[in-house]
Amino acid sequence: MIVTVLYSLVVGLVIISFVAIVRAYYGPTVLDRMVAMNVITTNVVIIILMFAYIDRSFYYIDVAFVFVIGAFIATLCILKLLREGHII
Repeated sequence: MIVTVLYSLVVGLVIISFVAIVRAYYGPTVLDRMVAMNVITTNVVIIILMFAYIDRSFYYIDVAFVFVIGAFIATLCILKLLREGHII
């Protein structure tokens, strides 16, 4: 029962991610694209955690954690690039 609900949530998250991809492609500003990419990253992490629960393999939690840290650092680098014109 709960597995069916989680699979339907995964389908919904994939649809939301496709809408965010369209928003990232057609976004009028860079910040719209940043928000869309953060939505996609969040959805991917949630999907990874759901599959970790379904598969009962909790090693995927580490993968999701590393993915979140990488996305956070990438967001900070892009925002610094937009603000100052260089990353380092």
